[in-house]
Amino acid sequence: MKIGMISLGCAKNLVDSEWILGLLKKDNHEIVDDIAVADAILINTCGFITSAKEEAIKTIFEVLKNKKEDAKVVVLGCLATRYKQELKESIPEVDLIISIDEYDKIGTLLNQLFETKMKKSYDINDRVLSSYLPYAYLKIGDGCSNCCAYCAIPIIRGPYYSYPKEQILNEAKHLIDIGIKELIVIAQDTTRYGKDLYDNYFLEDLLEDIAKLDKTVFIRLLYLYPDRISDKLIDVFNKYSNIFPYFDIPIQHSSNRLLKLMNRTGNKELYRKVINKIRNKVPNAIFRTTLIVGFPHETDDDFNDLQDFVKEIQFDHLGVFTYSREEDTKAYSMKNQVDEKISEDRKNKIMKIQQKISYEKNKKRINQTHLVLIEDYDGNNYYGRSYLYAPDDIDGHVIVKSNKKLCIGDYVLVKIEKAYAYDIEGVAIN
Repeated sequence: MKIGMISLGCAKNLVDSEWILGLLKKDNHEIVDDIAVADAILINTCGFITSAKEEAIKTIFEVLKNKKEDAKVVVLGCLATRYKQELKESIPEVDLIISIDEYDKIGTLLNQLFETKMKKSYDINDRVLSSYLPYAYLKIGDGCSNCCAYCAIPIIRGPYYSYPKEQILNEAKHLIDIGIKELIVIAQDTTRYGKDLYDNYFLEDLLEDIAKLDKTVFIRLLYLYPDRISDKLIDVFNKYSNIFPYFDIPIQHSSNRLLKLMNRTGNKELYRKVINKIRNKVPNAIFRTTLIVGFPHETDDDFNDLQDFVKEIQFDHLGVFTYSREEDTKAYSMKNQVDEKISEDRKNKIMKIQQKISYEKNKKRINQTHLVLIEDYDGNNYYGRSYLYAPDDIDGHVIVKSNKKLCIGDYVLVKIEKAYAYDIEGVAIN
C-alpha cells in the first residue's frame, strides 16, 4: 500500500510518526508525500492546547475531502487519546482511531484495517526520517510527572518514564551512521532522565555516552527544568566540544505567586541563580525560554514582574503562549480567568520587548565567525543554523551568501555582516 503521514504538533510527536513509518516501511508499504495518491493516510495529532486541537480537526476534514475515494484515514496521537469517543461520534468517516496507549499493538490494529499481515516487531533502526534535513530528534523518554496546573500532557501521555540507555545509544549510533550531523535530545522533561530507571545513571551520564559516539556530530538539548539542572550537568557542557552550549529552560512565568498557582517547581530566585551560574561556567551560553501569559489570577503586577524579569535576564530566544483553558486540568476551574484580549495584548508586549533584546544581541554578533549547518536554498541565499539556533519556530536562522555552491548538510564557516530582529546574515568563508 501507499501510505501518507501527516505529523502535527511537537518534535516528540514527530519522532512517534517516524517510528510508525518505520514499522510500515519494514512491511514493504511505500511511504508517499502526496495524500492524493495514498491508499491510507495517518494523521498524528496534537491535543495540547486549543489552537493545536483546532488545527488537528481542520487537517482531518481536509484529508477526508481530498483523499482518494477508497483511501483509509487513521487518526492517532494526543487528540486521538484525549477525545477518542468524541472523534468517533463526530467524525465517523475516520476509519480508525488509535490512542497512544495502543501503540504497542499498532501493527495488529493496522492489519485489521488494511487486511494485511504486517509484521508486529519493530527495531529502532527501522525509523524513517520525515525530511532530508541533516538533523534528527533523539527522544529519551515520554510522559510527564510534573502535573502543572495548565497542562494536559500527564492526562494524555501518563507519568514520565525514561527509555533504556541501550535503546537510546543504539538509535543515536544508527542516526549518526546514516549521516545525521546534529542530534537534538528531547523528552517532556529531559532533566528527569534516568531517575525512574537507574540508581546512578542520569541525563549527564547519558549525554557523555552520546557525545563519545562521534565527536564530529553535535548535540543539542531541549526542555531542561531549571530546578533539576545540576552542577554536574553544567560541567558536561564544558567537557565536550560537540555539545552545544544551548540551554532551553522553559520557566513559564516569573511571579512567584503565579508559579505556585501553576504548580511549577522552583521560583524566580532559583531561575535567576541557575541562569547566572550557567553564564559564569559556560562561555557563550545561549538561553531560550517559553512563557505563559493570561494564566488565571495574573494581575497587572504579575505581568509587570514578568516584563521586568525578561528585561533583566536577556534571553537569546523566547516564545510566548497565551493561556489555553484545558478541561480536566486544575486551572480549568480556577476563578479569575483572564480575558483573551488582555492575554493577547500581554503576549504582544512581551514579544516586543524580546524583539529588541534579540536585535541588540544579534548586532553584537557582527564580525563573528560561526560554523553553520546548511539546511535550505531559495535560489539567492542559503539558510542554516549555528549553535545559536534550534530548528523550530522560536529561534531564527543564519542567512548565508556564497559564491561557491553549497549543499544541504554542509558545514561552512560564515562571517556575520548583518543583524536582524531574529536572524543574522553573513558570507561563507571559502
